[in-house]
Amino acid sequence: MNFRLGSLLLVLTLPAALAGDGIPPRGSAEDYTAHEVSGKMAIGAAYVTPAQARKIFGEDLDKRGYVIFEVGMFPSGDTEVDISPDDFKLRQGPDSAVTRAATPHMVASDAHPQPSPDNADVPSKVHVYTADTIGVVHGPYGQRGVYTDTSATVTNYPPPQSRPAPGASAGANNERLEQSIDDKSLPDIKTKRAVAGYVFFPKPSKDKHADFELIYFGMDGQVSLKLSPPAK
Repeated sequence: MNFRLGSLLLVLTLPAALAGDGIPPRGSAEDYTAHEVSGKMAIGAAYVTPAQARKIFGEDLDKRGYVIFEVGMFPSGDTEVDISPDDFKLRQGPDSAVTRAATPHMVASDAHPQPSPDNADVPSKVHVYTADTIGVVHGPYGQRGVYTDTSATVTNYPPPQSRPAPGASAGANNERLEQSIDDKSLPDIKTKRAVAGYVFFPKPSKDKHADFELIYFGMDGQVSLKLSPPAK
């Protein structure tokens, strides 16, 4: 193989090698807390505790109303499969309603809410400015005297050197968190190799101790993975 052909093959194989982000998958589906087989693909899932999520993302996403699962997808043989976080739904407890997976943008926006554009420039207080004037007055017969005057200005504009807009730092934190979540989420990909990543859901129930049912909807039907929150 000459150098030019070898370089071309390397460039052509890079997109396949780098496709998707996610996280490294575990050794097999059996290495996760719950595991099932759907057609020619094995699926493993594990509940991510709030403490683990804080270490991974630097945010208390549990308080923002989200639950997180680590999911591994393992195609068998030379099978090519479509993988997406949208293939998963979540149910908790006796409630029959299911919750769809959240996008990185949704999670980050809830973690760092932006101020409403309609209220961003509304001042919180009315400002009153005063100015004192001192002058000399001359009378008709040579009298002289000193006078003082005070004027007041009322305005609803912020005073000079006002603080930066309240949404500035929140916006930067939002972008950083969204990028981190996007990098580590289960990839949306068509592949023959094992992949893994996190899937995020709004909490489907107020019962913190009820079991989770993570439901996968694939080409070969649906399978359910039962997971329990850790006992406190």
